[in-house]
Amino acid sequence: MKGNNIDGLAQRKSWKDIFPALRDITDPVWREAMQSIQEMTMPPKTVVIRKNDPCRNFLLITQGTIRVYQSNEAGREHTLYRTHAGEICILTLQNLLAGTPYSAEAVTEDEVKVIGISAGYFDRAMSHSQEFRQLILSTLSQRLNDMMQLVEQITFQGLGLRLACMLGQLFGQRNANTIQITHQELAIALGSTREVISRLLKEFECMGCILLRRGEIELLSPEALGRLTQGHAA
Repeated sequence: MKGNNIDGLAQRKSWKDIFPALRDITDPVWREAMQSIQEMTMPPKTVVIRKNDPCRNFLLITQGTIRVYQSNEAGREHTLYRTHAGEICILTLQNLLAGTPYSAEAVTEDEVKVIGISAGYFDRAMSHSQEFRQLILSTLSQRLNDMMQLVEQITFQGLGLRLACMLGQLFGQRNANTIQITHQELAIALGSTREVISRLLKEFECMGCILLRRGEIELLSPEALGRLTQGHAA
């Protein structure tokens, strides 16, 4: 099964259906902010955020995926996380709350649709809308928990296990048996090299977990991949 059912559903829904928690906020200040919403569509590989630029909008993703990453002077990238349809852009949230420029960069991985609320309306909603403020704090709490799990994963798990976990997440997020991704993209996401990732993927293929093709990976056995993510094979 190909494609992303979440994104397909997003194309048929308004942003209010995709973010029901925001839609249901009744505070007048938030209702006023909703009137200022701007909708934008960006093609794949569009730079959404540049490091050190000022943060002017609170962004919500209604379709597609945005990859947030850091890069060093040598041009090597390390993926921090991805924001998918139905999620708040944590990078913009962080910098709006801190009043600081962007601390990382972000690029679209496919066609992305977002809605934006200007920083001024966001600040007013945070100050005067208790419902909006509680939702934002809940989102931050969940992301903090996710970050702690990521730190634990990086600290205690081997690269093979991390790769298996990432593949499992990608297949699940896209609700598909085939994903379009290169060995280099996986290497960047995991802070490794293409050669090492290619060797591990070949091992997974020999185990009957996946089938490798140019630019894509097909899931052959969820059960076998699941055993890898549980650390039963390394």
